[in-house]
Amino acid sequence: MRNTKIALVLALLMGCSFTTACGGNSAITAEEKGTGKPEAIPVSKEPVTLTFYMHSAGMSDEEFQRYVAEPVQKKYPNISFDVVRNAAGKKLEDLIAAGTYPDIMTVDTYSVLKMKEVGMAEELSSLAKANGYDRTKYTPTLMNVNDLYGKKGELYAIPWAAQYTALYYNKDVFDKFGVPYPKDGMTWNDVLELSRKVSGMNGATQYYPLASQVDPYYIYSQLSPDTLVNPQTKKAQFNNAHWKAVFQLMKDITDLPNNKSGYGSGRTRFMKEQNLAMLPDWGTYASNLMTAENQGGTGMNWDMVSYPTFKENPGVGPASGPWLMMICSQSKKKQEAFQVLSAIVSKENQLSIAKEGLKLPSYDDEELRKSFAANNPVMKVKNVQSIFKVKSAAIGARTEYYDAANKPLKDNLKKVVDGGMDINSALRDAEEKANKDIQSMVVK
Repeated sequence: MRNTKIALVLALLMGCSFTTACGGNSAITAEEKGTGKPEAIPVSKEPVTLTFYMHSAGMSDEEFQRYVAEPVQKKYPNISFDVVRNAAGKKLEDLIAAGTYPDIMTVDTYSVLKMKEVGMAEELSSLAKANGYDRTKYTPTLMNVNDLYGKKGELYAIPWAAQYTALYYNKDVFDKFGVPYPKDGMTWNDVLELSRKVSGMNGATQYYPLASQVDPYYIYSQLSPDTLVNPQTKKAQFNNAHWKAVFQLMKDITDLPNNKSGYGSGRTRFMKEQNLAMLPDWGTYASNLMTAENQGGTGMNWDMVSYPTFKENPGVGPASGPWLMMICSQSKKKQEAFQVLSAIVSKENQLSIAKEGLKLPSYDDEELRKSFAANNPVMKVKNVQSIFKVKSAAIGARTEYYDAANKPLKDNLKKVVDGGMDINSALRDAEEKANKDIQSMVVK
């Protein structure tokens, strides 16, 4: 693995001799950003084609047309795109080996680190200043992703939309059991108590109370932003009270009456089998429900309330991961690329994203919140404002040792929910295994 990284970095360094892009813009401190007036940059009208690489957290073809191609074409008709998708076999390593670097990249929070590791992350502060870009418009937890990978006010990635969470519920199941519907502002304890009232046989159908699809790492973020691995000591750090609370919650969900396999198995039961009362899930799941409605209806009377929170940290939901865009350091069209990013995150485009009601706009703006799902005939009749009743937890950093720590943690979580291991033993054992694997990586 280490040799692979070295090879990738060497390939990039060799490419630097052929382009002035390498070395890029040096990081500019927060104080420097506020000084002087930005110099006006002439906007070229010459035709230019930008390579738009969907590395992670990408867009569907329809989203690309709505959020990128159409607004950019409207403002910059000379700019066109060549869209390349990671899923189509164009892996990052393949691009590097071929020396065919993109101009713009879509990434998730943790791909920013990968782009930095291989030398493809352009620091955008100079471009931002020259173009009059205002980073204060954004929801702080989204823009603060940059602080995970730079401590001097660097700007590596720009959020264009964000994820949200919700507790979806099937009204028909609650009606069958004669139980009041879920409410906004519930804690996990409230949801567990409610779950016990909507479980069991009703007629010939077995109904299940609760299932969760959100990764336990994000549920953990409701309690703490700490990383799985301490970046200073390079030691796993999940044998603690917060992880015990998360493991206990996952076990409590699975131990609900008639709810074996309740953790991580909810989507099929909720929409296809329609025998699940409640599903805490990501906002993107709403697109599945909406699509089903538009294709003839789900046959299910569903709605949503705010995502459950821990009583120890009320009102805080999971870390809301943003969809991000970066400019590649090897791009020779950085100014045009930044123009595209600016068009995508314009207020007009953010309003379009908000009105569609499937992703959160990245701006911290009351008008956008009030407009959420306004143009969506399915979603606008739901309790969509509930998603704003919990705030996103801070996004924690990930180190290159994340996978080594996460695997034994998730393996032992399964043993806990299956009843084969107690929580204290599971966390202690997982930490020991993680530290052994991390140490072998450090030694290499």
